Amino acid sequence: MAEIVTAYCASHAPMQAVDPESAPKHQADNFFAGLEHVRDQVERAQPQAVVMLSGEHFTSYFLDALPQLGVGLAEKYNTPSARWLRMEHSLLPGDAKLGEHIVAGLMERRFWPALSYEMEPDHGFLTVYDQLDPTWQLPFVPLVLNCTTPPLMTLRDSYEFGIAMGEVLRSYDGLERVAFVGGGGLCHFVGEPRIGDIDEDFERWFLEELGKPDCGELLDLPNDELMEAGNGTGEVRAWVALAGAMRGNQMTLLSYEAIYEWIIGMAVVTWTP
Repeated sequence: MAEIVTAYCASHAPMQAVDPESAPKHQADNFFAGLEHVRDQVERAQPQAVVMLSGEHFTSYFLDALPQLGVGLAEKYNTPSARWLRMEHSLLPGDAKLGEHIVAGLMERRFWPALSYEMEPDHGFLTVYDQLDPTWQLPFVPLVLNCTTPPLMTLRDSYEFGIAMGEVLRSYDGLERVAFVGGGGLCHFVGEPRIGDIDEDFERWFLEELGKPDCGELLDLPNDELMEAGNGTGEVRAWVALAGAMRGNQMTLLSYEAIYEWIIGMAVVTWTP
């Protein structure tokens, strides 16, 4: 059976790839140090594949058919977004068998994800994956969450989904070592006058609650209150799902910076398996 040998979450902001020098140096250095830490973890743990959760940005799905959950089943993924993100590569290797196992396992646990054989990983995945494996050789299974368009999963729904994902990954007998990664958030506004605002108090509270057993008081936060921290802040559902998958394991905050130049709060957390 597979073991989750690395589990972490990281914020994803296009500017971290397109123009990292735009942020104050001490803030960028602190954030990227967190990513270097988890990359070192991955190099030591040697996962054979990475499963990554991120919010849907209307790249692979749109309003004509927008699932709450979507799983990629491709053998490889073209990445047109890599060009404007100034990344060297353009093709990610997939792991279709692991993706199929995830779909089947979630269905056994009463979750019903959409399937995609042509998913297009955008900045939500690429900014995190490129820091994880700059060679783009680690096989990859993308999972997208609806994080912006009501009706939405609650944070408690996300946590329970994460528990199921942990069970599904650990039941896979096709690999021995898997990385489970979440990307998105923290607080940010998109396409509205408050773009650039960051609710630092909420972010610090969120990160503190995330590390408590069963996420402390976080799972009782209503969706409408979550949206008050920014219409893009719903991406933290991926972080809550990772906490569910890794419940019982200690979470460590590696870095946190409210980087206004990137219009988003940037953090990295990891769970010790």
